[in-house]
Amino acid sequence: MSTSVNDRDRQENPVTLVEASQLVFLDVTKLRFFKHGSTLRLTVDGDCSYPKVGIVRAFPLSEPSRFLSVRDGGDKEVGLIVNPAELTAENRKLVEEDLERRYLVPVVKRIVAAKERFGTVDWTAETDRGVCRFTTRNLRENVQRPAPGRIILNDVDGNRYDIRSLDDLSHECQQLLFRHM
Repeated sequence: MSTSVNDRDRQENPVTLVEASQLVFLDVTKLRFFKHGSTLRLTVDGDCSYPKVGIVRAFPLSEPSRFLSVRDGGDKEVGLIVNPAELTAENRKLVEEDLERRYLVPVVKRIVAAKERFGTVDWTAETDRGVCRFTTRNLRENVQRPAPGRIILNDVDGNRYDIRSLDDLSHECQQLLFRHM
């Protein structure tokens, strides 16, 4: 039986329940974000610096503009920014750029075509970012319904496509969608 890298990490660096349950709320007045190339860096005044951080939404669907998790290069949580609106304009811009890069989700405006073959569905959809072609597999497992009338399709590459409101789709587009779900 083989042991995965994550299992080895947990065995070598076990995280106790107490450590995992401690939330660190970051004081936005002490945060200084910097960009070095494409890498986001963070200095917490009077504490320490992180050469590489990433920003993750704690509640991406229900509270997308609040509760941001700041994670270091090893994906360990540095702390939580409760209200990013309180960041300085420069810091907020850098945080928003990082979030936009991470959460690029095209919004489907119209389904142009859908063709099923060999257990997959090839889609052509008009989105807010232009026409996209993507493939989904096993839609029962790769469809999220975060709210009534809203559907998020996950493709085979892990990309997401957001249908914000089924009512905004034409009757023909809805039929095409439900034929393959």
